[in-house]
Amino acid sequence: MLNKINYKPQDIAIKDIISMITNGFELQKLDKEEELDDEVKLDFTDSIIIAPDYQRNYRASIVDESSLIESILLGIPIPPIFLANDRYEGVKVLNVVDGQHRLRAFHRFKENKFKLSGLTILVELNGKKFNECAFEVKEKILSHKLASIVFTDFPGLDFELEIFSRYNKGTKPLTQQDIRHAVYNSKLNSFVNKFAQKMNDQKVSNKIQRAYNATTDRVRKKKIQENIFVIMSILENGLNQGYAKSSVYAEEYMKQKSKLEVDNPTQSDIDYDKITARFNEFNEIIELVGEKIEHPFSKEIYGVSSKGYKFQITIAMILSGIIHKIINESIPLTRLKNTSQLNEFLTYVSDTLKNSYLEDPKFNASSTNARAMNDLISKLNFDFLKSGDFTHNNKF
Repeated sequence: MLNKINYKPQDIAIKDIISMITNGFELQKLDKEEELDDEVKLDFTDSIIIAPDYQRNYRASIVDESSLIESILLGIPIPPIFLANDRYEGVKVLNVVDGQHRLRAFHRFKENKFKLSGLTILVELNGKKFNECAFEVKEKILSHKLASIVFTDFPGLDFELEIFSRYNKGTKPLTQQDIRHAVYNSKLNSFVNKFAQKMNDQKVSNKIQRAYNATTDRVRKKKIQENIFVIMSILENGLNQGYAKSSVYAEEYMKQKSKLEVDNPTQSDIDYDKITARFNEFNEIIELVGEKIEHPFSKEIYGVSSKGYKFQITIAMILSGIIHKIINESIPLTRLKNTSQLNEFLTYVSDTLKNSYLEDPKFNASSTNARAMNDLISKLNFDFLKSGDFTHNNKF
């Protein structure tokens, strides 16, 4: 493995690091609708993208950040940061592989975003922002050189996985979904991350937020993102009896999309447009369901109290499988946007799920058992959506 790795160790002054991070933020704010000209690209060369799509959300406390600043002033060694060459909008940039929390702390302190707190040795600095520190303190921080390792070429996904597995084992380790976003990075990852962040920022309807139980913690730990990839996989490909766990759907789907983006970019773009459109239409239906059921991705859909389980992946998988079946039967999803047909659909699904293996006390396999879900969905008949011949006692 070692002979495949192309990297170079170097020391970079914190002053320069801060400038590179600032450039990275500015680059990400530029209008993406127009291609950047060469002069602009050169101006932003070697910008640091401190949080690529695959990176975890920032979780450090002010005490954690302050401790890093104190360590620099005391001469305590700081672990090296890991950067990797990449292209962003045609600009040669450096993605942060490991060290996001350290770099953000330095940048935030220089920008006077927080006051030092919880220092146990240099206690006289507690309560001070950067601009309130003595000149000697500022100088020592900015001139301090961070040990850095810059990967000029990543030799492949296996090595990326090793980097994330070995170097993200601090106080706040990466989740499995964090690692998946790193190893299987793709355009679709960006879409999913942005969608999850919109829910977290309350930029989507409250019905969608409730449906996905989009709490800050679930977005930060990328549980929402994992759930979305499971849903997307089933919407596109249906249920897979070879997958024992819901997380396998996410991993295999992300792996396929990442590989396709490299091997066949044209087909990747076609698939991207198709699945994002299908996912958006799926959410339009979920939003309509949310007008009748507070938590559609829970047992509430068939009248059983959620008991704190506001999002249940089993229900999300079954609903995704049902929509996949409807699409495969060439039934336009627009039929479900009609109030009468949606009510008929919900009544039928509700009655079916209530009398399924989900409420069978003798069923002892996992509720996400693909065979059980397939058997359930295969028996469903949606001819009434084609004919408009309603036969179920409407309860919605």
